[in-house]
Amino acid sequence: MSVNAKVTRECAARLLVRDVMVRRPKTLPAQATVAELRAHFGNPCVRTALLADGGRFAGAIAPEELPADAAGADPARAHAHTDLPTVGPDATMEDAMALLDRRGDNRLLVLEPDGETIAGLLCLDKPGTGFCTDRGHVEGSQ
Repeated sequence: MSVNAKVTRECAARLLVRDVMVRRPKTLPAQATVAELRAHFGNPCVRTALLADGGRFAGAIAPEELPADAAGADPARAHAHTDLPTVGPDATMEDAMALLDRRGDNRLLVLEPDGETIAGLLCLDKPGTGFCTDRGHVEGSQ
């Protein structure tokens, strides 16, 4: 995921999800192991692992959700969640931010209209003041 700009919450509120989301979030294969998942989480900037099968969403897990005693050879998918809230790329960022705020989340999966294919990921920064994006310059980006 090449992220090179941030969009403030204030500016994002006037945009669509597609204008702000990271378009090609890093994914792991649905068949990934717990050991591969742990290696993925070795990067402190990674706060969510997305599992994908041919571009289709297969699960997501945050570092703190992975049991410390999970065996490295175990399938990562056994610890991932599939029942996450999602949003479509044509949703308003105002609606997406309301969902993030209600849930206390900093990541929101963006699925294509088929409800299965990963379109992107909304990534709220740690302080909660803006969104990371791979769009280069977006009006209101820093």
